[in-house]
Amino acid sequence: MLKIALPSSWLECALICFAVAAYAFSICCFLAQIFPNVVFFQLVVSFMPHSLVVGSIASLSLAFVRPKMALLGVVLVFVAGAPFILFSKFQSPSGHACDPGECLTLITANIYERQEAMEALSALAEREGADLIAINEAVRGMTDYSYQRAFPDHPFVVHAAWESMPRHMGNPITLLSRIPLADCDRVLRDDTAGRAYIVVDLAGDWQGTRIAVAHAMAPLWHEGLMARDTLLSAAFNEAAEVDTFIMAGDFNLTPWTPIFRALPGKRAGDPRGVTTWPVGLRPVGLPIDHILFEGELELVESRVLDPIGSDHLPVLAKFRPR
Repeated sequence: MLKIALPSSWLECALICFAVAAYAFSICCFLAQIFPNVVFFQLVVSFMPHSLVVGSIASLSLAFVRPKMALLGVVLVFVAGAPFILFSKFQSPSGHACDPGECLTLITANIYERQEAMEALSALAEREGADLIAINEAVRGMTDYSYQRAFPDHPFVVHAAWESMPRHMGNPITLLSRIPLADCDRVLRDDTAGRAYIVVDLAGDWQGTRIAVAHAMAPLWHEGLMARDTLLSAAFNEAAEVDTFIMAGDFNLTPWTPIFRALPGKRAGDPRGVTTWPVGLRPVGLPIDHILFEGELELVESRVLDPIGSDHLPVLAKFRPR
């Protein structure tokens, strides 16, 4: 007959309760890989790195009073955390130097519709020599003239804002480029909760490279989860119609989820140990702003940049032809 020893003290009881909660956290992260359409699991799995830390602390503490339970807990925590530990859908920067005019520098930033963040982004783009700037949650009502004053080196402007789309959409996005554009498209579907995406083909020296920008819905309820996944899948599928593409934006998606692993391309830089949101909780934040790429591109540099007055941190990637 199976005998379960009862806790002998309040401290042992507290340690067991803490461990059970930590292991339940890990189980939800594991189930998120099996049931990708369950909102609760998809929210929990965003915190997989936190689950690994908390579960490891719980097992270490429990080892002094229930070593067998602690050992089983360690196995559970690390099996559930395998998508984080073994994550490989990224490309590390080569660190090679770029000759003048050789590299393509892209910055993506969610500015939270703040004018002061837009101004800070303008200074940041000039300092970093950005060729492309993907802006999520752009300031509403900004005209082409306003953008040209704020970003004089980026004469090519593509909006997906509710004023310029055939029907209402939320959270406008804008792409600014100093490189001429061969073609551009703004897509607003019926099944993305009012979120549009931008796709452009570059001209000149970068002809054959496609850029896509998207800001997906936060998966706080089932419809939002489905809209996020639909938007990202549609935008990536259109971007991947060419051999060389770059996809950037606020995906409201951490890399430990099944849909992220299913997206084409690789992330610019290892997202483990990186946070982009929220700025006020940087040590325990989430990497939800990304730049992914594929094709004849060598990643030279990738960085999370300093705060600009938004709740998100900008992300930079620099490429040169392979």
